[in-house]
Amino acid sequence: MLITLCDVQPDIVDAWRRYLPPKLEGSVEVLRESIIHVKVDAVTSPANSFGFMDGGLDALYTQYFGPQLQQRLQRMIREKADGELLVGQALQVETGYPPIPWCICAPTMRVPRALETAEPAYLATRAAVRCALLAGLNSLAIPGMGTGTGGLHPQRAARAMMHAIHDALFPRPFPASLAEVYAF
Repeated sequence: MLITLCDVQPDIVDAWRRYLPPKLEGSVEVLRESIIHVKVDAVTSPANSFGFMDGGLDALYTQYFGPQLQQRLQRMIREKADGELLVGQALQVETGYPPIPWCICAPTMRVPRALETAEPAYLATRAAVRCALLAGLNSLAIPGMGTGTGGLHPQRAARAMMHAIHDALFPRPFPASLAEVYAF
């Protein structure tokens, strides 16, 4: 699967390029452009746990794909996630737009707020990639996770996202102790 890290903000794009490890080259590309102009099977929404898509990048998705995207997502959250999609979980939603048929919602926050650590960016990115893999998608675009409303510094977000992509593509064995768990 090809993962396209895509954002219009130069700071996050530069940080992705800086932290892209050689092992992910060929699986990950970095672009500075609007995520809705990239040809992919799915775009990633960093939304919130309740699927309200009226702010930040999600507002652009709603404008581009239409309000039915939020309606579909919220119905799925009610039916498949007991009314709340937790950070670290992801759902695949049809966009109704054939050039980009899917949106993967992977919340970086329960409700809109500033993020204090990069852990939500890691968990959301990992969940989005795993969801795309399980769905058999060939390509996924991911924006700067947590860098908009969450206010996460681009360097911190980029490092966390690279770890998350690596861990989703190359799963680690279950840790023998907490000392083996990477902390953000």
